[in-house]
Amino acid sequence: MNEIEIDDDSCNVLVTTDDARTCTGCLDRGDPGRRAELTVSYPDASAEQRGFGDHGRTQPATKGLISVDDTMRSGAAPASSGPEFTGAVAQDAIADPTNLQRLGTSVSEFCQRWDGEDYDIVVCFDSLTALLEYTSPEVVFQFCHVLTKRLESVDAVAHFHLDPSEHDDQTVATFQSIFDETVGRETQAETMDVDYVEATDDDIAALAEGWSEEASYSIVGGTYDRPDDVTEATDDDIEQTLADRL
Repeated sequence: MNEIEIDDDSCNVLVTTDDARTCTGCLDRGDPGRRAELTVSYPDASAEQRGFGDHGRTQPATKGLISVDDTMRSGAAPASSGPEFTGAVAQDAIADPTNLQRLGTSVSEFCQRWDGEDYDIVVCFDSLTALLEYTSPEVVFQFCHVLTKRLESVDAVAHFHLDPSEHDDQTVATFQSIFDETVGRETQAETMDVDYVEATDDDIAALAEGWSEEASYSIVGGTYDRPDDVTEATDDDIEQTLADRL
């Protein structure tokens, strides 16, 4: 297996190459007997599942798959119930690709489960280019900013695919600024002027606990946005709170 060179301190990596060995190299880190591997896939956007199901490499102890905009979910649990951990591969399906609250909840639940079982967590997010087909760069930027902080909090090693040929240099440069390292093509363009709120400790705690309890505040919201009694937010509520941040 050819290994790619990634700094040991890099928890979140942006991958801007389509070389499948790069994805595999990002996933094959540490002891496979203690590794839990999560893939976020956008099958309806024709994104490749680069690392998932590659039997030519050492397989991890456990796997999870979040399919976004996937109408072919298997299993008896309804789509709104969250990840199903009973099968050989833990699965979740999210019908609405614009529902980042739902996606964040799912990722957080995988993190909670596997971190509690003392697994080394690796994540493949395939891909930001697919996500950007449904949601504005500003909202995706803010979502990724908080999500990467959540992944850091459980010592996960995550990589996010982005096809630079599908975006202008300014967009690519803006996403580069979130990540610890970029593997593949880089750009020195000016970043977008995105007015986002720095994630606080409370925001990260909300990702660990609040999302799985259907918190009603935005993933980028400050403590002043949050009601005393947490109830499930509607899509309009989340959209409005995100819009207020931009």
